[in-house]
This record gives sequence, structure tokens and C-alpha cells, in this order.
Amino acid sequence: MRAGNLRHRVDIQVQTETPDGLGGSTLSWDSVSGMGSVPAAIWPTSAKERLDGMKLEQVITHKIRIRYQSGITSKNRILFGARVFNIVSILNFEERNKVLDMLCTEDL
Repeated sequence: MRAGNLRHRVDIQVQTETPDGLGGSTLSWDSVSGMGSVPAAIWPTSAKERLDGMKLEQVITHKIRIRYQSGITSKNRILFGARVFNIVSILNFEERNKVLDMLCTEDL
């Protein structure tokens, strides 16, 4: 993989649950420790609109490629600036542990 293709910096985040002191808990997103900001390539692949419960919703899908990192699952999300991408699926190209291609939807 050419490094020039990975021109964006993204953060991989994981959802954490912290107790609120009243018997409940609060969900928040934190960057995965030890990973920091990673170089990535981002390609928009499609966009569509759908009517969901009388509300027009726009779904944008992207393909995001990063160098291989172990432990990334579809429970993680990607933060690119102020944009949030939810990981739908992860492909380990040729099972060689060199790159991960992630198909994502963007929160609007």
C-alpha cells in the first residue's frame, strides 16, 4: 500500500460504560488506547435517501482503509474531524493482516 493514499487522520473509538453514581450508567465514546490517530483513505461509495416513519433520512456509505490493527470490530466507530462513521463490516484484504477495508455509514 502506498502511504500517499492514506492522507487522512482518523481516530478509532470504542463505547465505554461509566457508572453515574445513582445505580445507572452513562455511555460514552473514547479513543482506543494505544492506537492514537491513524492514517486512512476514505472513499464515498453511495448515498441514498429513505423515508423512515415519516422522516426523510439520508444514508451515506463509505469505504475506509487503514493499515492492519488487531482488535477492531464493528462495535467500534471512526471519528474523522467532526464526522462520525459507524462500522458495518470489516474486510481483512486477502487475510494477510496488512490492510483493513471498513464499510461504514455516516451519522448526519
